[in-house]
Amino acid sequence: MNPHRIPYRPLLCMLALLTFTISIALFTTSTVNSASRIAAEVPPQAAGKIIAKVDFDPKTDGFGFRNYGGEHEGEEELTAEDLIRMFGADQVCMSGTTGEDCELYEPAQVWLESQIKGMEGGHCEGMAVTSFRFWLEKPFKNKKAPATFQQGAEAVFDLEKDSDVENYIAYYFVLQTLPEVYRSKLETLKKKPSVILKMLIDSMQDETPDYTLSIAKRINGQYTAGHTVTPFAVEDMGEGIYRVHIYDNNYPGVTKYVTFDVKRETWRYHTAANPNDVAKDYVGTATTETLSLKRLADRERKRYGCPFCEDLQGDGASADGSAGAPEKNDRIGISMDGEGELLITNPEGKRVGFDFAKDQYVNEVGDVEIVTIEGGVDEDVSPLYRFPYRQSAKPYSITVSGKTADHEVDADVEMEGPGFVVGFEGILLDPGENLTMTISPDGRQLSFTASQDGETPNLFISIESGHKKPSYLFEIGGIKLSPGKTVTVALDLEKGRLYFKDNDPDQDPYDVTVVRLNPDGTKNSYRHDDTKVGKGDVYMIDFGKWNGKGALCFKEDDDGNGFEDEDCVEEENEPTPAKKGN
Repeated sequence: MNPHRIPYRPLLCMLALLTFTISIALFTTSTVNSASRIAAEVPPQAAGKIIAKVDFDPKTDGFGFRNYGGEHEGEEELTAEDLIRMFGADQVCMSGTTGEDCELYEPAQVWLESQIKGMEGGHCEGMAVTSFRFWLEKPFKNKKAPATFQQGAEAVFDLEKDSDVENYIAYYFVLQTLPEVYRSKLETLKKKPSVILKMLIDSMQDETPDYTLSIAKRINGQYTAGHTVTPFAVEDMGEGIYRVHIYDNNYPGVTKYVTFDVKRETWRYHTAANPNDVAKDYVGTATTETLSLKRLADRERKRYGCPFCEDLQGDGASADGSAGAPEKNDRIGISMDGEGELLITNPEGKRVGFDFAKDQYVNEVGDVEIVTIEGGVDEDVSPLYRFPYRQSAKPYSITVSGKTADHEVDADVEMEGPGFVVGFEGILLDPGENLTMTISPDGRQLSFTASQDGETPNLFISIESGHKKPSYLFEIGGIKLSPGKTVTVALDLEKGRLYFKDNDPDQDPYDVTVVRLNPDGTKNSYRHDDTKVGKGDVYMIDFGKWNGKGALCFKEDDDGNGFEDEDCVEEENEPTPAKKGN
C-alpha cells in the first residue's frame, strides 16, 4: 500500500466524524444563537402590527432620570412607616403605631437597614412598578399625581429624585423579596417564551397592565444581572416574530424592544445597564428560565407576611379584596448584600448556590425558594435563599467567594427568620478569596473562620424575646484573627447570657455592643471597646442582670471548666451609637 495514500473508507469515516462534530457544536449553541439571529430579522426601523397595547409612553409616563444604585445617599429610602404599611404596627413596633412614634423591634430595624443596602445594586424593580402605578393613578401615602409629589411636575418624566420619590420607588422594590410577590414569578420562570408573550397580550387586551417583565442572564447555570422593565405594547412582525415594547428605566424617554421568536421559543434583548456602555445581549430559550412576569395585583395587598417577625396576625387582603391572608412565616432566608457568590450547605448536607471549584450553579436542595433580586445595574447580586424553618442541632454552612470580583467587596451576610435577623457585617472580600461561616437554624449561634489575611467582620444577633418582652441587638467584633482561626458567638436568651470566643492563640480585644429595647419603647445601650478579661478569649456576658445604664458583668473561662466558678468583671459602659439597630 502506498504510504502516502489515505485509504478511502477511513477518509469517509473522518469526514463523517468531522461533520457530526460540527453538527453537535452547532446544535449545542443554537439555543443561544437562535435568539441572537432575531436581530437580523427585525431591524430597528421595521414596523409590524400592534396587536395589544397600553396607552403608556416612556417620554411622559417613565421617569426622566436613570436607574440608580449605590452612588446615591439613601439612608431614608425606607422607614418605620413603610414597615408598618407592609406588615402592620403590631408586628414591627415595640411601642407606637405610626411612623412618628413607632419604636421598631431590633430585628425590624436591622432588616430595614439591610433592605436599604440591598438597593445599591439598582432600583429597576421599584421604578418599573411605580411608573405603572402613576399611570394607573394609584395613590401612595395619599399622593397620586406627579404634581402631588413635586410642584410643577405635569408628568412622571418631570419628577426629580427627592426623598418622597425615592421612598416610593424603594417601597415597591422591597416587595419583590416577599413570598406574596415572588412566588408568582417563580411559576412564570418555568414557562416558555410563547406562553409569557400570550400572557402579556391577554393582559393588554383591555388596555390595562397586569404585569412587569423581568429578564436575566444565566452564566454557568447561575441567574444573574436581573432587570425589571415596564411592558406596554406587543407588535406582530410576522413569521412568528413579535416585539414587546418596553420602558427600560436605564434609558429614560426611550422605547425599547424585547424580541420573541415563538417558532424557536427564544427571546432576545439588546441593551446595557448604562447607555454609555457597549450593549450586550440578554437571550433565552424555553429552558433557560431567565424570563418572568410579576403581577401588579400582588403589590396591592394591605398586609404581607413578615419574614423576621415572631408571629403573624391580621388580615392581608388587598384593597380590592382579591388577595388572601399574609403568608405564614415558616421559612428562614439567607442573603448577601454586596457583590459575590454564595454556596450554602443546609443541615442535611445538601448544597445550593455557586460551586466555586466547578464554576457552576448547583441545587441539591428540593425545598429551597431561590429569590432573584432585580436591581438592573448589572452587578453580581446573590439571590435570597429561603429554606423551611426547622429546628436542627447542625448549622447552615455558608461560603462566600470573590472569585468573580475584580475589586475588594464590603459585604454583609444575613439570616432572617421568625423573630430574628442575624449575621456578619463588614465582610471584606478580596478577589479570589473564599470565606466560611455558619449560622444555627434558630439564629442563636454564629461562627466565622478567617482566611489568609485574617480580616474579621462583626457578628451580630438581633432578636425578639416574646410578646411584651425586650428585644435585643448584640454585636461582637473589632478583632483580627490568625489565618484559619474561628470566632463563635452563642446566645442563651432564656438565661440572659451571651457567649463568645475564638481559638486564636493570641489574645484578641473585642468590641462589644448590647442594645435593649424595652416594652415601653425606651432603649438601653451598652458599648465597650477593646475588651480584655483574663488571659484567654472565652467570654460570657450576663446581660440578663444588667441595669440598662452602668457596667456589664463579663466572665472569662480561663481554665476551660465553665463560668460558674469565675469572678464577675465589671466592664464600664462607654456608649456610642450602635452600628445596627435604631
